Amino acid sequence: MNKLKQFYFLIRPFWRSSQSIIAWLLLIATITLSLISIWFNILINEWNGQFFNALQKLDSTALYNLLWEFLLLIGILILLVVYADYLRKKLLIKWRNWMTEQITQKWLAKNGQHYHLQIRKLEPDNPDQRIAEDIQLLISQSLSLLISFLTSLLTFISFSMILWNLSGSISFSIFGITITIPGYMFFVCILYVAVGILLTHVIGRKLHGINIEKQKNEANYRSALINCRENSDTIAGQHGQAQEQAKLQNYFLAIIHNWYQLIKKERNLLFFVNGFNHLSSLAPIFFALPKFIANAIQLGGLMQIRMAFIQLNSALSWFIFCYKDIAIWQATVTRLYNFVILLEEPIESNVKKCDDKSEFLLDVTNLQVMSANNAPLVSFSCQLKAGQSIIIAGVSGIGKSTLLKCLAGFWPYFSGSIYRTDNYIWMPQNNYIGSGKLADLISYPKSAENYNQSQLEEALIFAGLNKLVFELLHHDNWETRLSGGEKQRLLLARLYLNKPDLLLLDEITSGLDIQNAIIMIDRLKEALPHSAIVFVSHQSELQNQVNAVINIK
Repeated sequence: MNKLKQFYFLIRPFWRSSQSIIAWLLLIATITLSLISIWFNILINEWNGQFFNALQKLDSTALYNLLWEFLLLIGILILLVVYADYLRKKLLIKWRNWMTEQITQKWLAKNGQHYHLQIRKLEPDNPDQRIAEDIQLLISQSLSLLISFLTSLLTFISFSMILWNLSGSISFSIFGITITIPGYMFFVCILYVAVGILLTHVIGRKLHGINIEKQKNEANYRSALINCRENSDTIAGQHGQAQEQAKLQNYFLAIIHNWYQLIKKERNLLFFVNGFNHLSSLAPIFFALPKFIANAIQLGGLMQIRMAFIQLNSALSWFIFCYKDIAIWQATVTRLYNFVILLEEPIESNVKKCDDKSEFLLDVTNLQVMSANNAPLVSFSCQLKAGQSIIIAGVSGIGKSTLLKCLAGFWPYFSGSIYRTDNYIWMPQNNYIGSGKLADLISYPKSAENYNQSQLEEALIFAGLNKLVFELLHHDNWETRLSGGEKQRLLLARLYLNKPDLLLLDEITSGLDIQNAIIMIDRLKEALPHSAIVFVSHQSELQNQVNAVINIK
Protein backbone atom coordinates (compact mmCIF):
# COMPACT_ATOMS: atom_id res chain seq x y z
CA MET A 1 0.00 0.00 0.00
CA ASN A 2 2.89 2.37 0.79
CA LYS A 3 4.31 1.83 -2.71
CA LEU A 4 0.95 2.72 -4.25
CA LYS A 5 0.85 5.96 -2.22
CA GLN A 6 4.35 6.83 -3.41
CA PHE A 7 3.36 5.98 -6.98
CA TYR A 8 0.26 8.19 -6.78
CA PHE A 9 2.39 11.04 -5.44
CA LEU A 10 4.70 10.74 -8.46
CA ILE A 11 2.04 10.52 -11.19
CA ARG A 12 -0.63 12.87 -9.79
CA PRO A 13 0.90 16.13 -11.12
CA PHE A 14 0.93 14.91 -14.73
CA TRP A 15 -2.61 13.55 -14.75
CA ARG A 16 -3.88 16.86 -13.36
CA SER A 17 -1.84 19.04 -15.72
CA SER A 18 -2.83 20.76 -18.96
CA GLN A 19 -1.41 17.76 -20.83
CA SER A 20 -3.81 15.37 -19.14
CA ILE A 21 -6.68 15.65 -21.67
CA ILE A 22 -4.61 14.23 -24.54
CA ALA A 23 -2.97 11.77 -22.15
CA TRP A 24 -6.34 10.47 -20.93
CA LEU A 25 -7.53 10.04 -24.53
CA LEU A 26 -4.39 8.09 -25.42
CA LEU A 27 -4.70 5.94 -22.29
CA ILE A 28 -8.39 5.20 -22.89
CA ALA A 29 -7.73 4.38 -26.56
CA THR A 30 -4.83 2.09 -25.64
CA ILE A 31 -6.83 0.23 -23.00
CA THR A 32 -9.90 0.01 -25.27
CA LEU A 33 -7.94 -1.54 -28.14
CA SER A 34 -6.26 -3.96 -25.74
CA LEU A 35 -9.60 -5.02 -24.27
CA ILE A 36 -11.27 -5.38 -27.69
CA SER A 37 -8.55 -7.87 -28.57
CA ILE A 38 -9.93 -10.09 -25.80
CA TRP A 39 -13.25 -10.33 -27.63
CA PHE A 40 -11.36 -11.61 -30.66
CA ASN A 41 -9.67 -14.19 -28.43
CA ILE A 42 -13.19 -15.32 -27.44
CA LEU A 43 -14.14 -15.58 -31.13
CA ILE A 44 -10.97 -17.58 -31.79
CA ASN A 45 -11.90 -19.87 -28.89
CA GLU A 46 -15.30 -20.49 -30.51
CA TRP A 47 -13.55 -20.99 -33.83
CA ASN A 48 -11.38 -23.69 -32.19
CA GLY A 49 -14.47 -25.64 -31.17
CA GLN A 50 -16.00 -25.44 -34.67
CA PHE A 51 -12.71 -26.28 -36.40
CA PHE A 52 -11.89 -29.39 -34.36
CA ASN A 53 -15.47 -30.62 -34.57
CA ALA A 54 -15.31 -30.21 -38.37
CA LEU A 55 -11.93 -31.94 -38.34
CA GLN A 56 -13.37 -34.84 -36.35
CA LYS A 57 -16.20 -35.15 -38.91
CA LEU A 58 -13.78 -34.63 -41.87
CA ASP A 59 -16.07 -31.86 -43.22
CA SER A 60 -13.78 -30.30 -45.85
CA THR A 61 -16.16 -27.49 -46.86
CA ALA A 62 -16.52 -26.29 -43.28
CA LEU A 63 -12.76 -26.61 -42.71
CA TYR A 64 -11.86 -24.36 -45.65
CA ASN A 65 -14.45 -21.76 -44.67
CA LEU A 66 -13.13 -21.79 -41.13
CA LEU A 67 -9.56 -21.28 -42.35
CA TRP A 68 -10.60 -18.10 -44.19
CA GLU A 69 -12.47 -16.96 -41.10
CA PHE A 70 -9.36 -17.60 -39.02
CA LEU A 71 -7.21 -15.39 -41.30
CA LEU A 72 -9.73 -12.55 -40.96
CA LEU A 73 -9.83 -12.85 -37.16
CA ILE A 74 -6.04 -12.96 -36.87
CA GLY A 75 -5.63 -9.98 -39.23
CA ILE A 76 -7.95 -7.78 -37.16
CA LEU A 77 -6.36 -9.00 -33.91
CA ILE A 78 -2.87 -8.08 -35.17
CA LEU A 79 -4.12 -4.61 -36.16
CA LEU A 80 -5.58 -4.06 -32.68
CA VAL A 81 -2.42 -5.22 -30.91
CA VAL A 82 -0.10 -3.10 -33.07
CA TYR A 83 -2.11 0.12 -32.67
CA ALA A 84 -2.54 -0.45 -28.94
CA ASP A 85 1.25 -0.66 -28.66
CA TYR A 86 1.71 2.41 -30.91
CA LEU A 87 -0.64 4.58 -28.84
CA ARG A 88 0.92 3.33 -25.60
CA LYS A 89 4.34 4.48 -26.80
CA LYS A 90 2.96 7.90 -27.79
CA LEU A 91 1.56 8.27 -24.29
CA LEU A 92 4.86 7.09 -22.80
CA ILE A 93 6.98 9.77 -24.52
CA LYS A 94 4.44 12.55 -23.79
CA TRP A 95 4.31 11.56 -20.11
CA ARG A 96 8.09 11.14 -19.89
CA ASN A 97 8.71 14.53 -21.53
CA TRP A 98 6.44 16.32 -19.05
CA MET A 99 7.71 14.49 -15.98
CA THR A 100 11.39 14.90 -16.95
CA GLU A 101 10.92 18.61 -17.54
CA GLN A 102 9.13 19.14 -14.21
CA ILE A 103 11.63 17.18 -12.12
CA THR A 104 14.62 18.77 -13.86
CA GLN A 105 13.18 22.25 -13.23
CA LYS A 106 12.86 21.47 -9.52
CA TRP A 107 16.33 19.92 -9.36
CA LEU A 108 17.95 22.83 -11.22
CA ALA A 109 15.72 25.45 -9.59
CA LYS A 110 16.90 29.05 -9.39
CA ASN A 111 17.62 28.69 -5.69
CA GLY A 112 20.32 26.08 -6.50
CA GLN A 113 18.34 23.21 -4.98
CA HIS A 114 20.70 20.60 -6.47
CA TYR A 115 23.70 22.19 -4.77
CA HIS A 116 21.91 22.81 -1.46
CA LEU A 117 21.10 19.08 -1.32
CA GLN A 118 24.71 18.21 -2.08
CA ILE A 119 26.13 20.58 0.55
CA ARG A 120 23.73 19.30 3.20
CA LYS A 121 24.53 15.70 2.25
CA LEU A 122 20.85 15.09 1.42
CA GLU A 123 21.38 14.34 -2.27
CA PRO A 124 20.56 10.71 -3.15
CA ASP A 125 23.01 8.61 -5.10
CA ASN A 126 23.17 9.32 -8.85
CA PRO A 127 20.39 11.89 -9.41
CA ASP A 128 21.32 11.84 -13.11
CA GLN A 129 20.21 8.21 -13.34
CA ARG A 130 16.94 8.92 -11.57
CA ILE A 131 16.10 11.58 -14.13
CA ALA A 132 17.45 9.86 -17.25
CA GLU A 133 16.50 6.25 -16.48
CA ASP A 134 14.09 5.88 -13.57
CA ILE A 135 11.43 8.19 -15.03
CA GLN A 136 11.35 6.18 -18.25
CA LEU A 137 11.27 2.90 -16.32
CA LEU A 138 8.49 4.08 -14.02
CA ILE A 139 6.24 5.13 -16.91
CA SER A 140 6.86 2.16 -19.22
CA GLN A 141 6.51 -0.38 -16.41
CA SER A 142 3.38 1.28 -15.03
CA LEU A 143 1.64 1.34 -18.42
CA SER A 144 2.61 -2.26 -19.17
CA LEU A 145 1.46 -3.51 -15.78
CA LEU A 146 -1.79 -1.52 -15.91
CA ILE A 147 -2.75 -2.71 -19.39
CA SER A 148 -1.77 -6.31 -18.69
CA PHE A 149 -3.75 -6.24 -15.40
CA LEU A 150 -6.91 -4.84 -17.02
CA THR A 151 -6.56 -7.29 -19.89
CA SER A 152 -6.19 -10.15 -17.42
CA LEU A 153 -9.20 -8.93 -15.44
CA LEU A 154 -11.47 -8.83 -18.50
CA THR A 155 -10.08 -12.13 -19.71
CA PHE A 156 -10.89 -13.63 -16.32
CA ILE A 157 -14.49 -12.36 -16.44
CA SER A 158 -15.03 -13.47 -20.04
CA PHE A 159 -13.45 -16.90 -19.91
CA SER A 160 -14.79 -17.73 -16.44
CA MET A 161 -18.30 -17.92 -17.90
CA ILE A 162 -17.07 -19.82 -20.96
CA LEU A 163 -15.18 -22.38 -18.87
CA TRP A 164 -18.09 -22.72 -16.44
CA ASN A 165 -20.54 -23.47 -19.24
CA LEU A 166 -18.19 -25.76 -21.20
CA SER A 167 -17.01 -27.91 -18.32
CA GLY A 168 -20.47 -28.63 -16.92
CA SER A 169 -20.74 -30.42 -13.59
CA ILE A 170 -18.95 -33.39 -12.12
CA SER A 171 -20.28 -35.81 -9.52
CA PHE A 172 -18.48 -38.17 -7.15
CA SER A 173 -19.28 -40.06 -3.96
CA ILE A 174 -17.57 -39.88 -0.60
CA PHE A 175 -18.76 -42.25 2.15
CA GLY A 176 -21.93 -42.83 0.21
CA ILE A 177 -22.67 -39.16 -0.20
CA THR A 178 -22.93 -37.87 -3.77
CA ILE A 179 -21.31 -34.51 -4.32
CA THR A 180 -21.94 -32.51 -7.49
CA ILE A 181 -19.73 -29.55 -8.43
CA PRO A 182 -21.11 -27.30 -11.20
CA GLY A 183 -18.53 -25.71 -13.54
CA TYR A 184 -15.87 -27.80 -11.81
CA MET A 185 -13.05 -26.79 -14.23
CA PHE A 186 -13.45 -23.17 -13.07
CA PHE A 187 -12.73 -24.16 -9.45
CA VAL A 188 -9.85 -26.41 -10.53
CA CYS A 189 -8.29 -23.45 -12.35
CA ILE A 190 -8.74 -21.14 -9.32
CA LEU A 191 -7.10 -23.63 -6.97
CA TYR A 192 -4.32 -24.40 -9.46
CA VAL A 193 -3.39 -20.71 -9.86
CA ALA A 194 -3.70 -19.93 -6.13
CA VAL A 195 -1.05 -22.54 -5.36
CA GLY A 196 1.11 -21.05 -8.14
CA ILE A 197 0.84 -17.49 -6.76
CA LEU A 198 1.76 -18.60 -3.26
CA LEU A 199 4.83 -20.51 -4.45
CA THR A 200 5.87 -17.59 -6.72
CA HIS A 201 5.87 -15.15 -3.81
CA VAL A 202 7.80 -17.54 -1.57
CA ILE A 203 10.47 -18.05 -4.26
CA GLY A 204 10.81 -14.45 -5.50
CA ARG A 205 10.07 -12.21 -2.50
CA LYS A 206 13.71 -11.01 -2.18
CA LEU A 207 13.92 -9.68 -5.76
CA HIS A 208 12.70 -6.19 -4.76
CA GLY A 209 15.70 -5.35 -2.58
CA ILE A 210 18.18 -6.91 -5.01
CA ASN A 211 16.80 -4.81 -7.89
CA ILE A 212 17.20 -1.58 -5.90
CA GLU A 213 20.83 -2.50 -5.22
CA LYS A 214 21.33 -3.39 -8.89
CA GLN A 215 20.24 0.06 -10.11
CA LYS A 216 22.46 1.76 -7.53
CA ASN A 217 25.56 -0.29 -8.40
CA GLU A 218 25.11 0.20 -12.15
CA ALA A 219 24.78 3.97 -11.69
CA ASN A 220 27.87 4.15 -9.44
CA TYR A 221 29.96 2.31 -12.02
CA ARG A 222 28.72 4.54 -14.85
CA SER A 223 29.50 7.68 -12.82
CA ALA A 224 33.03 6.41 -12.15
CA LEU A 225 33.59 5.84 -15.86
CA ILE A 226 32.35 9.36 -16.68
CA ASN A 227 34.66 10.77 -14.00
CA CYS A 228 37.64 9.01 -15.63
CA ARG A 229 36.74 10.41 -19.03
CA GLU A 230 36.30 13.96 -17.75
CA ASN A 231 39.62 13.88 -15.87
CA SER A 232 41.64 11.86 -18.37
CA ASP A 233 44.41 14.49 -18.60
CA THR A 234 45.02 14.47 -14.84
CA ILE A 235 44.99 10.66 -14.71
CA ALA A 236 47.38 10.34 -17.65
CA GLY A 237 49.70 13.09 -16.41
CA GLN A 238 50.05 11.58 -12.96
CA HIS A 239 50.18 7.96 -14.22
CA GLY A 240 47.09 7.08 -12.21
CA GLN A 241 45.71 4.50 -14.63
CA ALA A 242 46.39 1.52 -12.36
CA GLN A 243 44.65 3.13 -9.37
CA GLU A 244 41.67 4.16 -11.49
CA GLN A 245 41.42 0.62 -12.85
CA ALA A 246 41.38 -0.69 -9.29
CA LYS A 247 38.58 1.74 -8.35
CA LEU A 248 36.55 0.79 -11.42
CA GLN A 249 37.10 -2.89 -10.69
CA ASN A 250 35.79 -2.42 -7.13
CA TYR A 251 32.66 -0.75 -8.49
CA PHE A 252 32.24 -3.53 -11.02
CA LEU A 253 32.77 -6.23 -8.40
CA ALA A 254 29.74 -4.81 -6.58
CA ILE A 255 27.76 -5.23 -9.83
CA ILE A 256 29.01 -8.81 -10.21
CA HIS A 257 28.14 -9.71 -6.61
CA ASN A 258 24.67 -8.23 -7.01
CA TRP A 259 24.30 -9.91 -10.41
CA TYR A 260 24.98 -13.37 -9.00
CA GLN A 261 22.41 -12.76 -6.26
CA LEU A 262 19.90 -11.60 -8.88
CA ILE A 263 20.39 -14.45 -11.34
CA LYS A 264 20.15 -17.06 -8.58
CA LYS A 265 16.80 -15.68 -7.44
CA GLU A 266 15.60 -15.26 -11.03
CA ARG A 267 16.81 -18.78 -11.88
CA ASN A 268 14.73 -20.26 -9.06
CA LEU A 269 11.73 -18.17 -10.08
CA LEU A 270 12.18 -19.05 -13.75
CA PHE A 271 12.30 -22.77 -12.97
CA PHE A 272 8.92 -22.50 -11.34
CA VAL A 273 7.32 -20.03 -13.80
CA ASN A 274 8.39 -22.00 -16.87
CA GLY A 275 7.34 -25.29 -15.31
CA PHE A 276 4.02 -23.79 -14.29
CA ASN A 277 3.52 -22.34 -17.77
CA HIS A 278 4.18 -25.62 -19.61
CA LEU A 279 2.15 -27.66 -17.15
CA SER A 280 -0.76 -25.25 -17.64
CA SER A 281 -1.11 -26.31 -21.29
CA LEU A 282 -1.59 -29.96 -20.28
CA ALA A 283 -3.53 -29.51 -17.02
CA PRO A 284 -6.94 -28.73 -18.63
CA ILE A 285 -6.79 -31.83 -20.84
CA PHE A 286 -5.89 -33.96 -17.83
CA PHE A 287 -8.82 -32.65 -15.76
CA ALA A 288 -11.33 -32.71 -18.67
CA LEU A 289 -10.22 -36.13 -19.98
CA PRO A 290 -12.80 -38.15 -17.97
CA LYS A 291 -15.67 -36.32 -19.69
CA PHE A 292 -14.08 -36.76 -23.12
CA ILE A 293 -13.57 -40.50 -22.57
CA ALA A 294 -17.19 -40.78 -21.39
CA ASN A 295 -18.27 -39.07 -24.68
CA ALA A 296 -19.79 -36.20 -22.68
CA ILE A 297 -17.87 -33.76 -24.87
CA GLN A 298 -16.43 -33.90 -28.40
CA LEU A 299 -12.88 -33.11 -29.49
CA GLY A 300 -13.90 -29.54 -30.32
CA GLY A 301 -15.37 -29.12 -26.85
CA LEU A 302 -12.17 -30.51 -25.32
CA MET A 303 -10.09 -27.99 -27.31
CA GLN A 304 -12.41 -25.16 -26.25
CA ILE A 305 -12.10 -26.20 -22.60
CA ARG A 306 -8.31 -26.35 -23.01
CA MET A 307 -8.11 -22.87 -24.54
CA ALA A 308 -10.57 -21.37 -22.03
CA PHE A 309 -8.61 -22.93 -19.14
CA ILE A 310 -5.33 -21.58 -20.54
CA GLN A 311 -6.80 -18.08 -21.00
CA LEU A 312 -8.32 -18.10 -17.51
CA ASN A 313 -5.13 -19.50 -16.04
CA SER A 314 -3.12 -16.79 -17.84
CA ALA A 315 -5.42 -14.09 -16.45
CA LEU A 316 -5.27 -15.44 -12.91
CA SER A 317 -1.51 -15.97 -13.21
CA TRP A 318 -0.87 -12.27 -13.90
CA PHE A 319 0.85 -11.97 -10.53
CA ILE A 320 3.05 -15.00 -11.26
CA PHE A 321 4.24 -13.90 -14.68
CA CYS A 322 4.59 -10.23 -13.68
CA TYR A 323 6.29 -10.86 -10.34
CA LYS A 324 9.74 -9.92 -11.62
CA ASP A 325 8.36 -6.81 -13.35
CA ILE A 326 6.50 -5.79 -10.18
CA ALA A 327 9.73 -6.14 -8.17
CA ILE A 328 11.56 -3.86 -10.64
CA TRP A 329 8.62 -1.42 -10.62
CA GLN A 330 8.67 -1.24 -6.81
CA ALA A 331 12.41 -0.55 -6.83
CA THR A 332 11.93 2.22 -9.41
CA VAL A 333 9.08 3.83 -7.44
CA THR A 334 11.20 3.82 -4.27
CA ARG A 335 14.26 5.38 -5.92
CA LEU A 336 12.32 8.07 -7.79
CA TYR A 337 10.05 8.94 -4.85
CA ASN A 338 13.01 9.35 -2.49
CA PHE A 339 14.54 11.76 -5.00
CA VAL A 340 11.43 13.76 -5.90
CA ILE A 341 10.32 14.22 -2.28
CA LEU A 342 13.60 16.08 -1.64
CA LEU A 343 12.75 18.56 -4.40
CA GLU A 344 9.29 19.41 -3.13
CA GLU A 345 10.42 21.80 -0.42
CA PRO A 346 12.85 24.42 -1.81
CA ILE A 347 15.84 24.92 0.46
CA GLU A 348 16.11 28.63 1.19
CA SER A 349 19.38 30.35 1.96
CA ASN A 350 19.96 32.15 5.27
CA VAL A 351 21.47 35.05 3.32
CA LYS A 352 19.12 38.04 3.22
CA LYS A 353 18.54 40.48 0.39
CA CYS A 354 19.92 43.99 0.76
CA ASP A 355 17.32 46.68 1.22
CA ASP A 356 16.64 48.57 -2.01
CA LYS A 357 17.58 51.81 -0.27
CA SER A 358 20.86 50.43 1.07
CA GLU A 359 24.09 51.78 -0.41
CA PHE A 360 25.80 48.42 0.15
CA LEU A 361 25.82 45.49 -2.26
CA LEU A 362 27.33 43.25 0.44
CA ASP A 363 26.92 43.86 4.18
CA VAL A 364 28.37 41.21 6.51
CA THR A 365 28.31 41.59 10.29
CA ASN A 366 29.95 39.30 12.88
CA LEU A 367 30.02 36.33 10.51
CA GLN A 368 31.36 33.11 12.03
CA VAL A 369 31.68 30.34 9.46
CA MET A 370 31.72 26.81 10.84
CA SER A 371 32.46 23.38 9.40
CA ALA A 372 29.71 20.83 8.92
CA ASN A 373 30.48 19.45 12.39
CA ASN A 374 30.31 22.94 13.98
CA ALA A 375 34.05 23.54 14.29
CA PRO A 376 34.84 27.29 13.87
CA LEU A 377 36.59 28.19 10.60
CA VAL A 378 36.50 31.88 9.68
CA SER A 379 35.41 35.14 11.30
CA PHE A 380 34.54 37.91 8.86
CA SER A 381 32.85 41.31 8.57
CA CYS A 382 32.75 43.77 5.67
CA GLN A 383 30.67 46.30 3.76
CA LEU A 384 31.02 46.81 0.00
CA LYS A 385 29.56 49.50 -2.21
CA ALA A 386 29.41 49.65 -6.00
CA GLY A 387 32.88 50.07 -7.47
CA GLN A 388 34.69 48.69 -4.41
CA SER A 389 36.80 45.53 -4.35
CA ILE A 390 38.59 43.46 -1.71
CA ILE A 391 40.92 40.48 -1.61
CA ILE A 392 40.52 37.78 1.02
CA ALA A 393 43.94 36.34 1.78
CA GLY A 394 45.22 33.64 4.10
CA VAL A 395 47.06 30.34 4.20
CA SER A 396 45.76 27.48 2.08
CA GLY A 397 42.99 25.40 3.66
CA ILE A 398 41.95 27.94 6.26
CA GLY A 399 38.44 28.30 4.85
CA LYS A 400 38.51 31.12 2.27
CA SER A 401 36.59 29.12 -0.36
CA THR A 402 34.04 28.08 2.25
CA LEU A 403 33.63 31.75 3.17
CA LEU A 404 32.80 32.64 -0.45
CA LYS A 405 30.40 29.70 -0.57
CA CYS A 406 28.74 31.11 2.55
CA LEU A 407 28.47 34.62 1.04
CA ALA A 408 26.91 33.04 -2.06
CA GLY A 409 24.23 31.51 0.17
CA PHE A 410 25.09 27.82 -0.18
CA TRP A 411 26.94 27.10 3.09
CA PRO A 412 24.35 26.82 5.90
CA TYR A 413 26.73 26.47 8.83
CA PHE A 414 27.31 30.02 10.10
CA SER A 415 26.19 32.62 12.62
CA GLY A 416 25.95 36.37 12.15
CA SER A 417 24.19 38.25 9.35
CA ILE A 418 24.73 38.44 5.61
CA TYR A 419 22.89 40.96 3.45
CA ARG A 420 23.63 40.67 -0.25
CA THR A 421 22.25 41.77 -3.61
CA ASP A 422 20.40 39.08 -5.58
CA ASN A 423 22.26 40.06 -8.77
CA TYR A 424 25.49 38.23 -8.03
CA ILE A 425 27.76 35.58 -9.55
CA TRP A 426 29.91 33.19 -7.54
CA MET A 427 32.73 31.46 -9.40
CA PRO A 428 34.39 28.59 -7.49
CA GLN A 429 37.79 27.20 -8.39
CA ASN A 430 36.75 24.35 -10.70
CA ASN A 431 36.54 26.59 -13.83
CA TYR A 432 33.49 24.82 -15.29
CA ILE A 433 32.67 26.26 -18.73
CA GLY A 434 30.16 23.71 -20.07
CA SER A 435 29.68 22.45 -23.62
CA GLY A 436 28.20 23.75 -26.86
CA LYS A 437 28.89 26.73 -29.09
CA LEU A 438 31.54 29.16 -27.87
CA ALA A 439 28.98 32.00 -28.09
CA ASP A 440 26.73 30.17 -25.62
CA LEU A 441 29.63 29.48 -23.25
CA ILE A 442 30.62 33.12 -22.86
CA SER A 443 26.95 34.21 -22.60
CA TYR A 444 26.18 31.68 -19.82
CA PRO A 445 23.88 31.69 -17.90
CA LYS A 446 22.04 33.69 -20.54
CA SER A 447 21.62 32.67 -24.17
CA ALA A 448 23.87 34.04 -26.92
CA GLU A 449 20.70 35.44 -28.51
CA ASN A 450 20.71 38.14 -25.82
CA TYR A 451 23.82 39.67 -27.38
CA ASN A 452 24.80 40.74 -30.89
CA GLN A 453 27.89 39.61 -32.76
CA SER A 454 29.96 42.68 -31.88
CA GLN A 455 29.23 42.31 -28.14
CA LEU A 456 30.34 38.68 -28.19
CA GLU A 457 33.53 39.51 -30.08
CA GLU A 458 34.18 42.44 -27.72
CA ALA A 459 33.94 40.08 -24.72
CA LEU A 460 36.53 37.71 -26.21
CA ILE A 461 38.89 40.60 -27.01
CA PHE A 462 38.37 41.95 -23.47
CA ALA A 463 39.47 38.57 -22.04
CA GLY A 464 42.49 38.28 -24.35
CA LEU A 465 40.96 35.48 -26.43
CA ASN A 466 41.28 37.29 -29.76
CA LYS A 467 42.21 34.08 -31.59
CA LEU A 468 38.75 32.65 -30.90
CA VAL A 469 36.78 35.57 -32.37
CA PHE A 470 36.04 33.64 -35.57
CA GLU A 471 34.93 30.50 -33.69
CA LEU A 472 31.90 31.90 -31.87
CA LEU A 473 29.52 29.52 -33.64
CA HIS A 474 31.89 26.57 -33.46
CA HIS A 475 31.02 23.45 -31.44
CA ASP A 476 34.04 21.84 -29.79
CA ASN A 477 35.07 20.03 -26.63
CA TRP A 478 36.11 23.33 -25.07
CA GLU A 479 36.69 21.73 -21.66
CA THR A 480 39.67 19.79 -23.06
CA ARG A 481 40.70 22.16 -25.85
CA LEU A 482 41.25 25.22 -23.67
CA SER A 483 44.05 25.45 -21.12
CA GLY A 484 43.39 26.35 -17.50
CA GLY A 485 44.35 29.97 -18.09
CA GLU A 486 42.17 30.18 -21.22
CA LYS A 487 39.21 28.80 -19.28
CA GLN A 488 39.67 31.53 -16.69
CA ARG A 489 39.81 34.15 -19.44
CA LEU A 490 36.57 32.77 -20.84
CA LEU A 491 34.97 33.10 -17.39
CA LEU A 492 36.13 36.72 -17.25
CA ALA A 493 34.52 37.28 -20.67
CA ARG A 494 31.33 35.83 -19.18
CA LEU A 495 31.47 38.37 -16.32
CA TYR A 496 32.05 41.17 -18.83
CA LEU A 497 28.85 40.26 -20.69
CA ASN A 498 26.59 39.53 -17.71
CA LYS A 499 27.72 42.50 -15.58
CA PRO A 500 26.48 41.30 -12.15
CA ASP A 501 26.30 43.77 -9.25
CA LEU A 502 28.40 41.53 -6.99
CA LEU A 503 31.23 39.19 -8.01
CA LEU A 504 32.50 36.46 -5.66
CA LEU A 505 35.61 35.12 -7.39
CA ASP A 506 37.72 32.22 -6.12
CA GLU A 507 41.24 32.16 -7.64
CA ILE A 508 39.88 33.52 -10.92
CA THR A 509 43.39 34.40 -12.20
CA SER A 510 45.41 31.51 -10.72
CA GLY A 511 46.11 30.14 -14.21
CA LEU A 512 47.54 33.43 -15.48
CA ASP A 513 51.02 34.87 -14.94
CA ILE A 514 51.15 37.85 -12.58
CA GLN A 515 51.44 40.47 -15.30
CA ASN A 516 48.40 39.19 -17.18
CA ALA A 517 46.50 38.64 -13.91
CA ILE A 518 46.99 42.32 -13.01
CA ILE A 519 45.91 43.40 -16.50
CA MET A 520 42.71 41.30 -16.31
CA ILE A 521 41.79 42.56 -12.83
CA ASP A 522 42.23 46.18 -13.95
CA ARG A 523 40.14 45.52 -17.08
CA LEU A 524 37.40 43.89 -15.01
CA LYS A 525 37.20 46.81 -12.58
CA GLU A 526 37.14 49.29 -15.43
CA ALA A 527 34.47 47.37 -17.38
CA LEU A 528 32.24 46.93 -14.29
CA PRO A 529 32.43 50.24 -12.44
CA HIS A 530 29.06 49.67 -10.74
CA SER A 531 29.95 46.23 -9.38
CA ALA A 532 31.47 45.19 -6.06
CA ILE A 533 34.12 42.46 -6.26
CA VAL A 534 35.36 39.97 -3.65
CA PHE A 535 38.48 38.05 -4.65
CA VAL A 536 40.05 35.03 -3.01
CA SER A 537 43.62 34.84 -4.28
CA HIS A 538 47.07 33.62 -3.32
CA GLN A 539 48.69 36.06 -5.78
CA SER A 540 49.91 38.72 -3.35
CA GLU A 541 50.87 41.00 -6.25
CA LEU A 542 47.15 41.61 -6.89
CA GLN A 543 46.62 43.21 -3.49
CA ASN A 544 47.60 46.65 -4.82
CA GLN A 545 44.76 46.45 -7.37
CA VAL A 546 41.91 46.44 -4.79
CA ASN A 547 40.53 48.82 -2.16
CA ALA A 548 41.25 46.55 0.79
CA VAL A 549 42.84 43.26 1.80
CA ILE A 550 41.32 41.12 4.55
CA ASN A 551 43.67 38.53 5.98
CA ILE A 552 41.98 35.44 7.40
CA LYS A 553 43.82 33.84 10.31
